[in-house]
Amino acid sequence: MNKYGLLGRKLGHSYSKIIHEYLFQKNNINATYDLIEIEENDLKTYIDYLRKGIYKGYNVTIPYKELVMEYVDELSDSAKKIKACNTIYIKDGKVMGDNTDYYGLLKEFEYYNLDFKNKDVYVLGTGGASKATVYALKILEANPILVSRDENKGITYDVLRTKKDIYGIINTTPLGMWPNVDESVLDENTTSSAKICVDLIFNPRVTKFMSFNKNSYNGLIMLVYQAIRAQEYWNGNIQFDIDEILKILG
Repeated sequence: MNKYGLLGRKLGHSYSKIIHEYLFQKNNINATYDLIEIEENDLKTYIDYLRKGIYKGYNVTIPYKELVMEYVDELSDSAKKIKACNTIYIKDGKVMGDNTDYYGLLKEFEYYNLDFKNKDVYVLGTGGASKATVYALKILEANPILVSRDENKGITYDVLRTKKDIYGIINTTPLGMWPNVDESVLDENTTSSAKICVDLIFNPRVTKFMSFNKNSYNGLIMLVYQAIRAQEYWNGNIQFDIDEILKILG
């Protein structure tokens, strides 16, 4: 039986095991999926497990999407451009690092018919998920604007609060994720003024940030599609039913 897993620090909120084990079952793949909580100094050990065949592939989540890049042999073009890696596997004897987050986000925008072309979109946060979001928005010919507490990485939250007629805001930070459900990365006045809000958090389904705006979407569709893309790298073409997956998660 092949083993796959998710590398991260705190994974109690994760739905990845449910999604991947559904995909294994749907496609008659004899495999398991582990939630692997590790510290930074464990990354090399788990990449070595991949080289030895103990594991066949990994997903990577907060806070290791950028750190793990130094341990792989080769990066895909998208991972190089995004400068973050969330999917790892062996190809031709090499450890490959890829990014499926941006693909998942593009599929989410398509699923909800969200149009950001030629629009200013404020991206909250500057980590690995933020980088994938910016990459996806540029593919759609949007104008992503980073928002950070560090004025050297983008405009500050104080500057964002002065903006009028905001079209889109996307939260890529973990603020508001379970169990800290009473937190919001942005205040109600600013959030409610935007035409569209997307929160990449999927647990809870409605974050406090999302509750401030009637036209808001969580990151569940993104999560499902980035997992599907990872499976395609691991196991080739796979069958899935998106409604079936959402029903299971529901």
